[in-house]
Amino acid sequence: MIVAVWIIAICEIIRAIQNMIQIAAYHHDSSKRDNAYDEFIKSLKHDDAEFVKRMLEGFEKQEYLK
Repeated sequence: MIVAVWIIAICEIIRAIQNMIQIAAYHHDSSKRDNAYDEFIKSLKHDDAEFVKRMLEGFEKQEYLK
């Protein structure tokens, strides 16, 4: 019985460490994620014609890079 309690305690400690690592990674990447959200919101403010124009310009730049 005591062995089972120790095994459960060790598993819970390992799970807590895994959660801390995930939270640290989440906070570390928050600036990139916020930047992506901001860019997405900026893209919503443009109309469809401007969006297509920018997309075609991007395709042209990629074609010139090849």
